[in-house]
Amino acid sequence: MPQRNTSGQDHRGNTMPNTEAATPRYSVLCVDDEQNILRSIKRALFSLKIDLTLAESGEEALAIMEQKTIHVVISDMKMPHMTGAELLEKVAAKYPDTFRVVLTGFADIDATIKAVNQGRIHRYLQKPWDNQELINTIEEGLERIKLKDENARLQKLTRLQNAKLKEVNNDLEKTVQKRTRQIKAALNRIETRNRALEQVLFNVISINPDIDGKFAIEVSELSKKLAAKLGCNTDEKKLYAYASLIGELGLLGLQPENFRPPFAKLTYQQQKDYMSQTHLAKMILAPAEHMQPISEIIEFQFEHYNGSGLYHKVAKEIPLGARIHAIARDYWRMVGGRMSAQRMEPRDAKAELKKHRNTRYDGEILDLLLSDHDIHKPSFIENHLTSEELAAGMVLGNNLYNDNHILLLPAGHVFSEATIAKLKQYEREHKRHFEILIENEKSKETT
Repeated sequence: MPQRNTSGQDHRGNTMPNTEAATPRYSVLCVDDEQNILRSIKRALFSLKIDLTLAESGEEALAIMEQKTIHVVISDMKMPHMTGAELLEKVAAKYPDTFRVVLTGFADIDATIKAVNQGRIHRYLQKPWDNQELINTIEEGLERIKLKDENARLQKLTRLQNAKLKEVNNDLEKTVQKRTRQIKAALNRIETRNRALEQVLFNVISINPDIDGKFAIEVSELSKKLAAKLGCNTDEKKLYAYASLIGELGLLGLQPENFRPPFAKLTYQQQKDYMSQTHLAKMILAPAEHMQPISEIIEFQFEHYNGSGLYHKVAKEIPLGARIHAIARDYWRMVGGRMSAQRMEPRDAKAELKKHRNTRYDGEILDLLLSDHDIHKPSFIENHLTSEELAAGMVLGNNLYNDNHILLLPAGHVFSEATIAKLKQYEREHKRHFEILIENEKSKETT
């Protein structure tokens, strides 16, 4: 940025204008070995708002420029000891931003043109000069200086703004990270409460003496295995397993005589009442918006694959979870004697299901059950621990039930010191010792 002369006088003792004003003064240095030429230039430039400095030699001019910023240098071409071309060449080397003008006579025109071509001077004026042309030349030089100053100012402002923007972005990123952590914590709390609600729902079903909690557990485990064989992701497997776990929620609204006997033994009206459990379950789950996917699975569980079911839905309209659940449910209904008065062997139950391939049941899912002879058996998974071996931070691999098939802790529960203590207390009070499946990397891949 240009420096301003605040002394009130130039180096020759001339009184200078007050440069403390808000508008910056630019410095012009005139160099000539003749005093009358300098006085003529001073008179010609009287009206310009500039800081004018005069020098009588090239050496004196260079000494001045060591002490203050000069924006425009006007030098006579022909001076003793150091010509104007030599002076301006030195100025160009040391102060390249300074606008350089030479005053030349006709005899020096060739040397002047050579200096112009070599880039040592910007403009030349012939003696005798025209005052207005001199003023215009100085204003041209100052305009170039002003543009450079403005460019420097804008670049500095840009750097400052970029630094400020970077700081703001860093603060914003920290704020976003903080808010993200807060949102994740809130979502975890919501998920924990949702899991608690799900646990309560199953316990409400299982504690009913007329509803078989063990049956629900078996159907849920089979649904999860079928979903795994289909290549469903972890969230989908959990969703389908839980929907099967509370698949008989609607039975809470029915009289026991409408669902306790085998289905084949029910009257036509009782069978209709039994099927109405899906409407009741939908009503029960209606306030829980986050459970609507589960509600739809339960609602459409009696739909037939070929569209001949309760709602006459075609296959693509029946949720995948409902198609999985229907196969797992009816397999265990047949094995447990809930379809007819007689229990079936697993192979016989599979043979019966096969009769309805692609009519009642989705053939692709049913084939997974038919081709696996061990799918109905409990999975062998390592890493069962006693409560004494538990440590805070361990993750429960499977739902933990008591002897009455009441859900104590859901799969995915992260043990804390408090829950371990409560589990140990439960074991002492009920004289029961659990074998607890802890999730590890291997079991994560297979579940």
